[in-house]
Amino acid sequence: MGLDLTPEQRQAFADALYGGRKIQSIKQLRAMSGLGLKESKEIIERLEAELRLAHPERFTTPPKKGGGCVLLLVLLFPAAVLVWIYLRR
Repeated sequence: MGLDLTPEQRQAFADALYGGRKIQSIKQLRAMSGLGLKESKEIIERLEAELRLAHPERFTTPPKKGGGCVLLLVLLFPAAVLVWIYLRR
């Protein structure tokens, strides 16, 4: 990591990441270091990737892949169109 963290700080971030509190970790790093959002996010994501490789069993939540909203819209759009056509009769 590009920031020198004490072992206690690193463990606190690791515990938060294991518990699925990534955003909280980013906020804490920003407050502690004065780094910007982008830099803090990159550091926490690198730490998370290292931890997932070393201890995947400790994570309570899987990594987010994204795209869930798009899939939902793709599935619901045809149904909404059919309902609209039916109601226009």
